[in-house]
Amino acid sequence: MKLPPPEIMAAWPTPNYIDPVTRGHGVLYVNIVFTSLALLVVALRLYTRLRITCSAGVDDILIVIGLGFAIAMIAVTSLATESWGWNRHVWDVPPTWLSTVQKLNIVFQIMFSWASSVTKVSLLWFCRRLLGAGKGNFAWYNWAFIGSMAIVALTCGLFTIVSIFQCSPVKAYWTVNPTYPHKCLDEGRLLFAASVINIFTDFLATAIPMPLIWSLKLPTRQRLAVISIFSLGVMVNVAGSFRTAYVWQSMVVGYDRTWLSWPILVAASVEINLGLICSSAPALRPLVAAFLPRLLNSTRYYSTTNERSRSQKPWTANARSQPTHASRNLPSQTADFDNDRFEIMRTVEMETYSESRLPHHENMGHTFDIGTDGRAGSPTSIELKNGATVFSSAASDKSSSSLTRDEAFYGRR
Repeated sequence: MKLPPPEIMAAWPTPNYIDPVTRGHGVLYVNIVFTSLALLVVALRLYTRLRITCSAGVDDILIVIGLGFAIAMIAVTSLATESWGWNRHVWDVPPTWLSTVQKLNIVFQIMFSWASSVTKVSLLWFCRRLLGAGKGNFAWYNWAFIGSMAIVALTCGLFTIVSIFQCSPVKAYWTVNPTYPHKCLDEGRLLFAASVINIFTDFLATAIPMPLIWSLKLPTRQRLAVISIFSLGVMVNVAGSFRTAYVWQSMVVGYDRTWLSWPILVAASVEINLGLICSSAPALRPLVAAFLPRLLNSTRYYSTTNERSRSQKPWTANARSQPTHASRNLPSQTADFDNDRFEIMRTVEMETYSESRLPHHENMGHTFDIGTDGRAGSPTSIELKNGATVFSSAASDKSSSSLTRDEAFYGRR
């Protein structure tokens, strides 16, 4: 650990180790409030994915890992401010504490980097699930998400390695004025560069999903609503910008590091926890639709899925409808559909579905929701009898029309 120049230290006031001026307990309060909100939102996300939509995936595992790193980070910052003087002026911190403060500092930096990076990868992976297999017009989006995840993972790995080995030997980082031969990088400029790169990756994770969402076959109102949910990530970018400004002020041009870097801890907690909340927000739509369907003007009640057999899995992890056993046995029919089929590839979080149908079947309903366009009246009941699907409509001149399961899904040919 390198101390400031002697002339700077000579101008410092007399140390006060007994009753020093502090910044208070703000970091602890912010950590408790924002981490509690993040815990609640992530827990609701997991409940939605595991119990309502039955569509848990890799992105859910990643968000839990990111939450774990976030909890470790806020534990370190709370300990540093409450017990080791990270809310005091540096001249009021006992010299014997400085070594521990530096150890907590490097752990904080690494935990922040991993929490931020894993959360961004989780969001990008979630968006990639919208693409299904990522073929056709969506291939570019698929590669864009893969490339973004690779950039985030690479920058996180490089920062971790550089942070640990920025001093040679490593212990020189937390040793106060080491007398043995050593060499260290400029920590202030290193952290400032890492903060700028983090802002760039935050912007990447926020901006890249927007064109994909806009290109989906969604009503304009729904499309704007979904984009607004993803746009919550802008708040993460703002918090990251504030943190970067304080990194420059405290680590590059200033010497009172424990006092000037205190806002960094606040901004870091807000940034990481907002990232967790914003990444989980799109997954909560089924939960809201299940308990407050009128709020979303939803005609599909997701809570009814709990009454279905788990083997049915109406929502799948890759956001595509799986072919039935019967349809897999119709290669010629499937080949015909491949030429003129159109797919609406959207996740259940957006109250959507995947379907395949011929152009002349525009008015046909799908397996979970029966549309009413072009019909004399909406169906009043659906019954399954001996493997057949029976549609009964009060407005129809026929009492019922029996279709096989494949005809009900693909239409009668």
